[in-house]
Amino acid sequence: MSRPSSLGRRSLQVFLATICLGIAVFWIWALFFPPTKQSVAKVDDVAWTIRANEICNQANLERDKLVDLRRIDTVSGDALAERADIIDKATVIVQKMLDDVTAQVPTGVKDADLMNTWKDMYQDWIDGRVEYTAILRTGVNAPFAESMLEGGPVSDYINDFAVANRMNSCSSPMDLAV
Repeated sequence: MSRPSSLGRRSLQVFLATICLGIAVFWIWALFFPPTKQSVAKVDDVAWTIRANEICNQANLERDKLVDLRRIDTVSGDALAERADIIDKATVIVQKMLDDVTAQVPTGVKDADLMNTWKDMYQDWIDGRVEYTAILRTGVNAPFAESMLEGGPVSDYINDFAVANRMNSCSSPMDLAV
């Protein structure tokens, strides 16, 4: 009787050792040899992304000159209207940036489609800024409520495209973040 018991114990040890070895091999592969991730938003035309990042960087420098660090509750008079004016000036810069970036279409049909989708999302976000300044001019100090896409803010998709293409300067500005 000890023989079958010994054989069963040995089989169990081999089985468990095989499982442990498989887990160890998996983790070594996962940590040191992971598959290369390819973003679905990656544009192959690197020259286009470099050009876009430069345009956006210049626009951001221009927008930085408009920074107003005053608190609305410490400013008298038409503070909300003044804030709306500053946002409108920044929005004009962002609109020109988007127009300049998308004036040149990246090579390849897939790249052009990706850029056009990004452009449409960005334009929707810009249109939201214009609507927001109209609200501010009514005297309501509401937070900026950007449009949503698939359960998340549209800026997340704009930023995902920018990061995937190494054009971080083209991410949506955070100047209206609360």
